[in-house]
Amino acid sequence: MYIVTLLEELGMAGLENANATPSAPSASARQGWSSSLGFVLAAAGSAIGLGNLWGLTYRVALGGGTAFLVLYLVAVVVLGFPLLLAELALGRHTRRSPMLATVAVGGPAWQPLGWLFPLSSALILGYYAVITGWVGRALLAVLQGHVPTDQASADAFFLTLSGGWAEAVAYGLVLVLTAAVVATGVQQGIERLSRWSMPTLLVLLIGLVLWSASLAEAPARYEEVLLQWRWSDWLDPRILRQAFSQAFFSLGLGSGAMVAYASHLESRDPLPRQAAIITALDTAVGLLAVFIVVPLMSAGAVGHHGGAGAVGTLFVAIPLGFASLGSAGPLLMAAFFFLASIAAVTSAVSLLEVPVAVVMDRLGWGRAVTTWSTVAVVALLGLPALLSTDLLMASHDLFGGVVLIGSGLLLSLLMGWVAPQQLSEDLCQLPSPLLRVLLLTLRWLAPLLLGGVLALSCVEIVQPKISFWL
Repeated sequence: MYIVTLLEELGMAGLENANATPSAPSASARQGWSSSLGFVLAAAGSAIGLGNLWGLTYRVALGGGTAFLVLYLVAVVVLGFPLLLAELALGRHTRRSPMLATVAVGGPAWQPLGWLFPLSSALILGYYAVITGWVGRALLAVLQGHVPTDQASADAFFLTLSGGWAEAVAYGLVLVLTAAVVATGVQQGIERLSRWSMPTLLVLLIGLVLWSASLAEAPARYEEVLLQWRWSDWLDPRILRQAFSQAFFSLGLGSGAMVAYASHLESRDPLPRQAAIITALDTAVGLLAVFIVVPLMSAGAVGHHGGAGAVGTLFVAIPLGFASLGSAGPLLMAAFFFLASIAAVTSAVSLLEVPVAVVMDRLGWGRAVTTWSTVAVVALLGLPALLSTDLLMASHDLFGGVVLIGSGLLLSLLMGWVAPQQLSEDLCQLPSPLLRVLLLTLRWLAPLLLGGVLALSCVEIVQPKISFWL
């Protein structure tokens, strides 16, 4: 009943405020970032998540090599950066929560897109908290000396993490920790977390890269995995879809998190420069993770996922690689999982901020009450993923893939066709040629690419089910 009532109240409030003045700051935007650096670190923390630390490596190692990496970088530049800039501009221009930001620039007809932001963020956080709990338990297990030494023990290691009452406890603790940060506020909670966590993450990453690249087998593994060259890869729809999906997901686009964070910005903040730094940091972390993990992963381990797709690789192939290093393995593995924990929590915080900002904006509730009420709903939404790894992966494919890409497609149409004037006003510091290129990208290139990736994603999800029934 609580969820139904909340949705009804949000819908009524959204309709009542559809024609509100866009320049008026929302309730959730009253507190701004203390500095441009604080915002950049928080936004980078939102984008840098578990997908950067193993998703990119997993996809590179499965096949594609050079073609995948080049297509991924192209996707980041021609698709990721323009859409990130559009999301930031939407949030700063309206100074509203993600749900009403779309209504403020596009009218009531765009309210469905506004609904997608908090709903998708809550549903993604539900299963993301389960995986984050696994990461925390993996770190604790390594610190206690439980390190897998062969394939059988690695499979058992993952099964231990993803089952039992301790999994539910870890899930609850992750959501409590996430809510505690968000409830504290923008500056004292989200920004403070980002100011120490992002530098720590980068230092750990660079240290692990220097160590990993020094391994005797590293050059051969880099050549084997990263320098694969097959002309057929460049036209492979699967590789193309994975490259663009990875670029889109790794930047945290489509969830409304960037809109929510940007709603706390002042008009003087240099959005293009901030977007460029966020994109560069996010991409760099993904590439650094590739250079860390590739020398550790044997060809047999890649793709052996213990029933959980790419997620299982994080808890099977990577631990096996560290375990093969002898006495240094446990310490390095602990550093890696500590790094993964930081990335997971900063992303979880941004996902929770989206529905919290919406409820605060529309119902006028206080931040603490809103946060704890919202996280209780998220905990219920995540129960299917907690109870079934298959449902977790299905949720990831649907909400972390199809829904996010669909949101990005609608956002590009909104900012490119419906609200180009608002976009131009907010990015007036851009040179005219670059602004024209941005508008052309949002109007034509982004919808074309995202439409194709969305279609391929839907086919990939539906095709196995059709084959099963046939």
